[in-house]
Amino acid sequence: MHLITIVVAALTAGRLMWAMPTPESDPEMLRARATFCEKMNPPPSEEETATRFAEFADAFIFEKDIDAAFSYIAPEYINHNPAAQNGAQFVYDLLKPFWASQNITVLGTLYRHPQGWLNYRSAFGTIVDRYRWDGGCIVEHWDSGEQMPTDVTPGEILEIDDE
Repeated sequence: MHLITIVVAALTAGRLMWAMPTPESDPEMLRARATFCEKMNPPPSEEETATRFAEFADAFIFEKDIDAAFSYIAPEYINHNPAAQNGAQFVYDLLKPFWASQNITVLGTLYRHPQGWLNYRSAFGTIVDRYRWDGGCIVEHWDSGEQMPTDVTPGEILEIDDE
């Protein structure tokens, strides 16, 4: 009797598995797959990395396009926020469901090789994210207690909003 129950359960489970959506059959699941940054060899120049930072900033805080933004983040990304795990997938999965609907006021951006800063206000308060770049990719992130550098020259920080 138990053997029949096990066989029926196995066959039913098999049918259920065939009916479950897969990334190939469900467009929503395909969209949830992030494409992360692969380090470039040879690495881009300082100027090229600054351009990549500007493109990342545009995708992340102006367009709020998580998929485009994460194409600049290495999968092995180190997150120095004590409440977050390392790895780009963790942060992507955390932000993807709500980031596009965030109300963000950009306060400024700054790039000094090999680091870039984003300063913005959202429902979470005023935030400064600092990123370290290597090989054309973001490889580290800090946001706990970060501040924009104060030793800047005129025009070095892209001031977006003076509120």
